[in-house]
Amino acid sequence: MSKYGLQLRVKPSQQKQPKRPPLPAPLGFQDDDDDNVEREISRQASKNKALKDIEEQHKKALEEDPSVFDYDGVYDEMKEKAVQPRAYDREERKPKYIQNLMKKAQEREREQEIIYERKLAKERSKDDHLYAGKDKFVTSAYKKKLAEQAKWMEEERLRQLREEKEDQTVLFNLGKPLEGVKKSGPHIFKEIESSCCHKDPPSPVYFERHKGTSVFFIEGSFVGFTLSINTKNLMLNRMSVLVVKN
Repeated sequence: MSKYGLQLRVKPSQQKQPKRPPLPAPLGFQDDDDDNVEREISRQASKNKALKDIEEQHKKALEEDPSVFDYDGVYDEMKEKAVQPRAYDREERKPKYIQNLMKKAQEREREQEIIYERKLAKERSKDDHLYAGKDKFVTSAYKKKLAEQAKWMEEERLRQLREEKEDQTVLFNLGKPLEGVKKSGPHIFKEIESSCCHKDPPSPVYFERHKGTSVFFIEGSFVGFTLSINTKNLMLNRMSVLVVKN
């Protein structure tokens, strides 16, 4: 293009250099770039597909069980199941303890009631001569009450007999247990202390002598019998142990 007018001379170093076209990629590397792009696209597509599959599985699981992902709830349930047996055991022992206390209280109340009824009957008997020949009226409720008291007293008597019978005490001689020897009715081991004599029950087995004291181990089934030991008549106690001062 032609320019008119005064033209200043421009130094060659100040002249604009034409832009060079970009260098072509080295041979062999251009294909690698294309492969990287394709791999990235494929990886992203696979990732999106996996996320979509997970979302579908999550949705399906929630439809089948809404609490399937309730991890806190599952943990609390597991913890509750672990604690529940111990709590149940404590709760089970507590009612048994309370029931035993209530049973003992009822027994004491019934005993006191029987004692009171006997006391009233004794006091009424003092005035029987005033009402001789007259009919006595007793309500059915009072008769039922007396029958229940009589039944309870008989049950208590039988229970005490069973406890005394089941009290199988091992006999001792000189502080050492005699193998295989247990009390059984009137049968008792015959190795006894010569200084002891008896009337009705078998003699007690000598257990220990220390500092002027003789200790005798008595067969429990003979509680209430009188023994004559060292010229003293002594009653056997319920503990089946008799201590005699020489």
